[in-house]
Amino acid sequence: MSVDDNAAMSLSDPTSPVSIRRNDVLLALAFAVVQPTVAFLASTSVPAGPRPWFAATAIPLAAEGLTLVLWRSRPLLCQALVWSAEVATVLLLPAGYFGTGYGQLVVSFGMGMRFPLRRTAPLLTALSLAYSAVDIWRRSPEPWQLHMVNALVTLAIYLVPMLGGAALASSRRYEHFRQELQLREHERQLESALIQERRRLAGELHDVAAHHLAGIVVQAAALERLIDRDPQTARESAQQLRRQAKETLSGLRSVVGLLRSDEEAEESSPGLRDLPELVASTRALGVDIELFDGGLLGDKPGDGTTHTTSGGVPSGDAAACMPVLSQRADTAVFRVAQQAISNALQHAPGAPITVELRRTEDSLELTVLNGPAHRPSTDPGGGGTGLTVMRERADAVGGSLHAGPVEGSGWRVRLVLPLAQGAQEEDA
Repeated sequence: MSVDDNAAMSLSDPTSPVSIRRNDVLLALAFAVVQPTVAFLASTSVPAGPRPWFAATAIPLAAEGLTLVLWRSRPLLCQALVWSAEVATVLLLPAGYFGTGYGQLVVSFGMGMRFPLRRTAPLLTALSLAYSAVDIWRRSPEPWQLHMVNALVTLAIYLVPMLGGAALASSRRYEHFRQELQLREHERQLESALIQERRRLAGELHDVAAHHLAGIVVQAAALERLIDRDPQTARESAQQLRRQAKETLSGLRSVVGLLRSDEEAEESSPGLRDLPELVASTRALGVDIELFDGGLLGDKPGDGTTHTTSGGVPSGDAAACMPVLSQRADTAVFRVAQQAISNALQHAPGAPITVELRRTEDSLELTVLNGPAHRPSTDPGGGGTGLTVMRERADAVGGSLHAGPVEGSGWRVRLVLPLAQGAQEEDA
């Protein structure tokens, strides 16, 4: 156990043992030498030289000093020994002489550090009064005013160091508890960060796997229907199925990469610019899907995807219209679109899908709409995990997500992302 841990334990639990330190030994030896020396010098100042009482008082004064080795580890025992030594010193002095040790200052300080004031103050007050009674009895001929002054001085010697020790202990307790609170808060933040990271990885895994596996299911269903009727088309579907499996494997590898380097993961994360490719790959599965980008994405030749505005006019240069988003917000838009398309493939096979991207004055809106299913669902149960992941992604970047049925047995997913908040969002 370290010194700091030892001190913290002693302050929180007065009954806990505290080891004797080297400084305690040095303090005790110093008092054992200094107190008899001071008594000797005081005796030589009296006419006729040293008095016989010096030898008698030197023993309890030296013993009082040695007992201070226990002032930190055993304050109650030390207090009893110091008080007994001082009473013995007073009783051994002849009438008219005053002399005592200074160990009470140290042990009172230790009592204040280790024990609460409600226990220490009455005890030290009683010991002070008992000592004063012995001193008054020894010097009874003196005026009562002098006895009163001596009693008050003695009480101050007992109580003032105690208050100092209590103040120091309180300060240490406060610092100790403050550090504990900081440690707990740090642990809470680490736990929260870990939970968020787990959710992020779970979302990435779900989005990547769900989308590609949904495509595999679509191709497998087509292959099953065509294998006897149209072997050539079935062969092409099998090839497409193989490509989908490779893309799934590649996507899973990218998720594994998230565990290795956050920097690399951010650089490889998909975004708005990848929406046309997402639509094109989905169309390659034989799905009727259209993208309306509102002129935000610009033309991307060679991907087989038609980019149109909401009015059906081909889009032009969108450099000035492209919204500025953080990495997280940009990825969130893509992942929501990906998951919404995957849900449509699973729950509404054969239904046409429309992906619309629209920018308003203060927000970016993504809408994925699918019509009624033309074939039985490949996942009739549904677990609701996809909607949960989409909502978590929207909440993480300050957006909102609305999903529900539309007229005609279709389904709509709508993501609204405030541009001001999305642009200011810092990358994690």
